[in-house]
Amino acid sequence: MGAYQGKVLESEEEAREYIEELIQAHPVIVFTKVHCPYCYQAKWAFDGINVKYEDVVLTRRPDAPLIQDVLLKMTGARTVPRVFVNQKCIGGGYETSALKKEGKLKALVDGN
Repeated sequence: MGAYQGKVLESEEEAREYIEELIQAHPVIVFTKVHCPYCYQAKWAFDGINVKYEDVVLTRRPDAPLIQDVLLKMTGARTVPRVFVNQKCIGGGYETSALKKEGKLKALVDGN
């Protein structure tokens, strides 16, 4: 992987706007890092029910700490993955995987 090529967010306000725009634009969005096993756990849960998701990879983003700080304020946790379904944070990898095992993840995605 090369260096990050996008716009670097410089303030909490910019980061919040960026996150909120993504959440509104995508029914399922996952904020991840490359070497995080819990991130893969969340993504595999969606793969297992054939649901497409937007993967925002924070690895190599110079503004990743800022994004995670804002996610902490928005969701109560700074860790990745942070998973949003229909604009609501459902938690991380463990919670996403548990919802899949309980048969509730697809219904949540479908808005039921």
